[in-house]
Amino acid sequence: MWSDRAVEIWGMNYPGFGGSTGPARLSRIGPAALVAFDELRRSADGRPIVPFGTSIGTTAALHIAVHRPVAGLILHNPPPLREMILRQFGWWNLWLLAGPIALQIPRDLDSIANARAIYAPAIFLLAESDEVVAPRFHRLVVDAYAGEKCVIALHGAHHNDPIAGTALADLNDALSWLLPKDSLPRGM
Repeated sequence: MWSDRAVEIWGMNYPGFGGSTGPARLSRIGPAALVAFDELRRSADGRPIVPFGTSIGTTAALHIAVHRPVAGLILHNPPPLREMILRQFGWWNLWLLAGPIALQIPRDLDSIANARAIYAPAIFLLAESDEVVAPRFHRLVVDAYAGEKCVIALHGAHHNDPIAGTALADLNDALSWLLPKDSLPRGM
C-alpha cells in the first residue's frame, strides 16, 4: 500500500476495544490517542508523523491534529458522530432520544469542530457506497476542514472495503503531495 516509501506504522486499540483492558467508552478515545501519539513522537526523533484514521479512528486522528503538531492526516470515511445521530435518527423520535444521546458525544470527538481548527494538509478517502457512514456525512467533515485537502473517491466501495485499484494509485500520488521527499529530514 505504501509503495516504495519507508514508513513505520503504529496502531492502537482504544481502551476497552480489541485486546486492551478497561471499559469501552467514547470519552477514553481522545486521551488515549494523545498518549499514543506522544509516545510515537518520542520514538520518531523529529521525523514527520501522519495520523491515519478509519471510521471512528478519524475522530481520534482529528483530535490529535488539534492538540499536537502533525505533518498531515489521512482520513478514511470520517463520521461526524453528533450530526449522524441527530440527522439520521432524530426525525423518527422527534429528537427526544437522539438529542440527549448526541449531546453525550465527547467534545474531543467532534469531527466538524476539530476539522475547522486544523490547517495541516489532509487526504480524505471516501467510500461512495458506504453503508455505515453515509457519504453525505463524510462530506460534512471534508467541507469543514480548514487545511488543504485532497479528496479521493473510492468508487463503488463500501465502508470496510480495502483501498485498491485506481484508488490505491491515487493514494500513492496523494502521499507524494502530502509528504514530498524534499520536506523530509536528512537521512530519510
